[in-house]
Amino acid sequence: MAEMVCLKCGVASDEAKPIRCSKCGAKEFYESSGSAFSKKPAAPAPDEASAGTTPAPPKADITLFDKYGGVPTIAKLVRAFHKEIMQRHHLAAYFDGIDMAHLAEHTVKYIAYVMGKPAEIYTGRDMYTAHAKFHIHGIHFDEVADVLKDILTSAGVSKPDIAQIMHRIEGVREMIVD
Repeated sequence: MAEMVCLKCGVASDEAKPIRCSKCGAKEFYESSGSAFSKKPAAPAPDEASAGTTPAPPKADITLFDKYGGVPTIAKLVRAFHKEIMQRHHLAAYFDGIDMAHLAEHTVKYIAYVMGKPAEIYTGRDMYTAHAKFHIHGIHFDEVADVLKDILTSAGVSKPDIAQIMHRIEGVREMIVD
């Protein structure tokens, strides 16, 4: 069963059509079918088991965004990602003077987009404009990408799904690296 989840903070609502988030007051929600991390295999219905039929295969059009639980999961991944980045002094220097809460919000939206959520939820600056003043070196881009890959791996994201996500991240290299 799908539930409505706040796009900003990731809190699920008990209401079928929520007006405002009970935690942050935001008005934007998306429909989530749950997380691949918390789902248990469904037992076949009694009539299916006795009839010898197999359950229908999962929908082919499910996005990675939906598969892994949407904003709540991505927000956790982004927190772990930023924590790891900030522990590396040579990378943390790029974030001096940056509002990390604001950055986290944009990072969640961007990763959601990378994982298949429609682009209209990412309203930040384009990648070139957002990164031009930092003069980011290729080696640092690679290290940040490796940190993201490690966070995704430790969170249980499958290798094929990680490969798909990293391919999309690699696609913005030219817009980020100076």
